[in-house]
Parts: sequence; C-alpha cells; structure tokens
Amino acid sequence: MALGVLALAIVAAVFWYLKHTPAAPLTEKDTIVLADFVNTTGDPVFDGTLKQALAVQLEQSPFLNIFSDQRVREALRFMNRSSDERVTKQIAREICERQGLKAFLAGSISNLGSHYVITLEATNAQTGDTIALQQAEAENKEQVLSALGNAATKLREKLGESLASIQKYDAPISQATTSSLEALKVFSLGVEQQLKGKYLEAIPFFKRATEMDPNFARAYAAMSSMYYNSRQYDLAAESSRKAYELRDRVGEYERLYITQVYYDNVTGELEKYLETCELWKRTYPRDGAPHNNLAVKYNDLGQFDKAAEEAREAIRLNPNSASGHSLLATSFVGLNRFDEAREIIAQALSHKLENLRMHQNLYRIAFVQGDAAAMKREIEWANGKPEEYAAQSWQADSAAFSGQLQKAKGFSASALELAQRHDLKEVAGQIAAAAALRDAQFGDCGKVKEQAAKALDISHGQLTLALAANALAVCGESGQTKSLIDELGKRFPADTLLNQVRIPLIQAYLEMQRGNPAQALQLLETTRPQGRYLLFPTAYLRGQSYLNLKKGNEAAAEFQTILDHRGWSALSYFYPLAQVGIARAAVLQGDTAKARKAYQDFFASWKDADADVALLIEAKKEYAKLK
Repeated sequence: MALGVLALAIVAAVFWYLKHTPAAPLTEKDTIVLADFVNTTGDPVFDGTLKQALAVQLEQSPFLNIFSDQRVREALRFMNRSSDERVTKQIAREICERQGLKAFLAGSISNLGSHYVITLEATNAQTGDTIALQQAEAENKEQVLSALGNAATKLREKLGESLASIQKYDAPISQATTSSLEALKVFSLGVEQQLKGKYLEAIPFFKRATEMDPNFARAYAAMSSMYYNSRQYDLAAESSRKAYELRDRVGEYERLYITQVYYDNVTGELEKYLETCELWKRTYPRDGAPHNNLAVKYNDLGQFDKAAEEAREAIRLNPNSASGHSLLATSFVGLNRFDEAREIIAQALSHKLENLRMHQNLYRIAFVQGDAAAMKREIEWANGKPEEYAAQSWQADSAAFSGQLQKAKGFSASALELAQRHDLKEVAGQIAAAAALRDAQFGDCGKVKEQAAKALDISHGQLTLALAANALAVCGESGQTKSLIDELGKRFPADTLLNQVRIPLIQAYLEMQRGNPAQALQLLETTRPQGRYLLFPTAYLRGQSYLNLKKGNEAAAEFQTILDHRGWSALSYFYPLAQVGIARAAVLQGDTAKARKAYQDFFASWKDADADVALLIEAKKEYAKLK
C-alpha cells in the first residue's frame, strides 16, 4: 500500500513539473533568421562583421538551424527587394512569415561611455514577443568579439539547447573566426562576393584576411573553396593545407568542413573524405552541406543513384539551393533521364536559382537531343561572363564528338585565351592538355609533344600533369610519360583516384603502344574497384585491348557500355569512337549485319566531320570491305 502511494506521488510530481516548466522557446525542428546588426557606434568596422561572427558562433550548434545567407538572398528577391538589402527586424519578420519560420534573431551594438553594449534578441515572428534576450558589455573595441561570443553562448541555452551540447560545441569566437575585427571585416566582404557567385572577386578579400591574421583558419578554408570552384586546384590545395594545420582553432562544424576539404583537395583520400562527410551528416543532421558535397563526389564517381539521393536531401534541407538542384540535374543526365534533368533546371531557374553547372547540363541535353537553338542559348548566356571559357570548351567537345576536329581546335584555343586573360593558369593548363589528349586519341600525334609541353609550361597542377601524360602515352612517348607519372606519384602518393585509376590508365596506354594488350588489361583491372570513375576512357581502352587480342565478344561488351550510358559523359568523343569499336568487334564476331549498322551509325554521327580525319578514312575503307 505504501509503495502504491509513493508511486502515485512520484507520477503526480512529474506531471506537475512538466505542466509548470515552461517549454523551450525553440526546438530542433525550428529555423531562425539572422537580422543585420544595428550599429549606433558610428564605427563602420562593426558593419557586417558582427553578424558574420554571430553566424559562425551559432553554426557550431547542432540544435540551432540558421536560415542561410543564400536563402535570405533568394527570399529578398521573391519579396521584390534587392538581394543585397540590409535585413532589418521588419524584413526578418516578413521572411519568417513567408517561409513559415518561427523566430528571428536581431543584434545591436551601442556605446556606453567608453564601453560597448552588445544586445541579442530572439523574437517570435508570429506574435512579435521576445523569446530570449542577452546582453554583454565590452570594455573596449578589442573585447567586442569576445563579449559577443559569450552572449551567443548564453543565448543558446535560453533558446532551449542543452548544456551538454553547448559545452561540446562551443569554441571561443576568437578561435572559431579571428580575434581581429579588421580581418573579420575584410572576410565578411569576401563572403558578400561569394554569395553573389563571384568566386574570383572573393579571393582577394579572403587572402587579405589571412594576411591580417595568419591564424584565420576559416578564411583559408573559404579561399580554398573559391580556388576550387574556379578550377585552380593547386592553389585550393595550398589553402586547404593551411586551414587543416589550424583546424584545432575552430569549432566542430568548421573542423568537419576543413577536414573533408583537406582529404578531397590535398591528399585525395577518398574513403576518409566520404567518412568525414558521413560524420558531418550525423553531427549536423539538418545541414544540407555534407549532402551537397557527397552529391558532387558521387556524380564524379559515376554513382548517379547515390548522387541523386544526396542531392534530393540537400534540396529538402535547403529548398533554395542552386547547387542542390544543379547536382540533381547532373545525376539525371548521368542516368540518361534528360527530360527530368531539364525539368529540374527549369524549376530552379523559375525560382531565380542559377549557376554555371545548370547551363552546362542544358547544353549537354540540347546536344544529345539535337537542339541547336537550345545549344546556342546556353553559349549566349555565357558570353561576357568570367566563365565564358567553359562554354568554349563545351563547343570544343561537341565539335570533336561530331568529327569536326579543326573547329574543336579553334574552340579550345579560344577557351585557353579566355582563361589566360583572367589569369586562370591552372584552368588554362588543363584546357591545353585536354586538347593535346583529344588530338592523340584521334591519331594526330604530330604536335602532341609540343602541345603537352605548352600545357606544362602554363601549369603543373595534378590534372594538367595527368592529361599531358595521358596524351604522351597514347602517342607512345614512354620516356616523358614515365617522368610525369613519377612526379604525380611523388606529389600525390595517397590520392585514391589518381593512383587507382588515372595512373594505371596511362600505364595501360603505354603497354598498348608496346604491343602488350594483355598487360594493358591487367593494369586496367586495378581501376575496377572505383567502378565508373573515368568509365569511358577505361572501357574504351579495354575494348581496344580485346580487339587486339581478337576477342570480339569481350570488346563489344566494353564498347556497348559506353553506348548504353551516353549521359555519363554526354559530350565525350569516346562515344563515336565506341561506335567504330562496336563495328570492328562485330566483324570479329562474324556478324556483318551488326557491323554494317554500327558503321552507319558512326557515319551519321560524323556526317559533318572533317574529311581528312584518319579514323573516318579507316572506317570507310573497313565498311567498303563488308560483304
């Protein structure tokens, strides 16, 4: 009886506690908007700087979900406002109402004699009631960032985050960013350019921030991303390496970001990269960034189903993500689902979401579907933009696909000139090396050594080195190829895809030139664990090796892989090469009808080809011999 009474008393006490304990203002499902700081001090160094510092401090929290700056810009555009407009309390509240968000957070800084007062106020967007308020005082300007960090930490608890979570994810603001207001100010100017998609314009600001504070890890990480987005991979690696050295000076969120960038840009350790992204997903389950990054990687690896899954999740978590939509479209292109890809891009563009990758995909789809007018629209879109070189490269690829090699050379030369005009040395080197490889694949080896040397004079980045080595290997230049392979191996000893796919592929080409197709096939076996990465060149070389061994069935299977998966590399010249490969394999199989059809398909693809291309001349002779 006594035990029963005690049990009832405990239940009653718990019920009373739950009833009378106020609910936390926010839950893990809520998203908040950050308004711009109100600065009444008259000192412009605080403008934009304190909001940036607060955002960095709050992003450490797995509990709080901040409405990203990119989404704010998109919301402002939908409200017919400038995307650069300051977000006042009134505008923040309107964004919340339109987006169905619960609260916004506004900050202010004011003078109190020689001191500064920082105020952080969280407001319920529906009622206008204050749900959490925190103030801090700084004795001087140098202590403002520290005071802001302390206020942000206390505010997190008031908003409902557990003490255990705060203790685990709460690096001091000077560690998560910088102790220098001036460096943070310059950094925030770089972020403004980044949000506009002006990656090249953002770099000088991030670089200046690191000069002002050499321990500013986040600035190095941001600079690395800008270099990577503009295809300056060596410079990206250099910045990533520096950020990684300083990773213990940042919060957990930034540390995960820096670590995955390091494994991607510096060491190339694929498994560690994927593991870090998965840890990021588990630690910050409402953050779309790791899903976005995994979608990029899975698309590169040819794992388009996985990429689509990650891209969809990135979009769910951030519906206004231009990157998420473009990555999903890329996945659909890879899966030969061209109409769905175009629909995804159309939806994004209708919501004023846009990036270069979307237009690249639209160009690819238009080329596959023979829509010359649509192709022209995408080229016109790129004209005059810093990325115009990319559109010239698209045209070089589509011209080569059609056997118009002289046009391809012209477009590549134009792309090279545009890249050099913008001082994109690494991009220029890649363009020059890719042009050399294209000529080599079509049997035009006369100037390949000269072209490779030109590319390497421009850049010794990893991709330029690999493409140049591949071109030289196709043309049988074993001495220089080995030298470049050695350099790649020494500089990038842990790079998974380089050492398991690119280098074996180059070595296999050398073996083919030596008349050793069986050895070439053995080398290509090392590429299989990475599945579809560089699938077209590896499948094509396997097919060529089997042809040399008179194994028609095996050769046909490799070439058919290319023909069945056009979207994997929609502009690749390996597609028409595979058509000829299928024809030659059919001859070995004794299937004249199949061979005739394959040759005819190739001639249709190359109806406007240059008449003097060796492959076309050979194919016509072989076709004429069919009975």
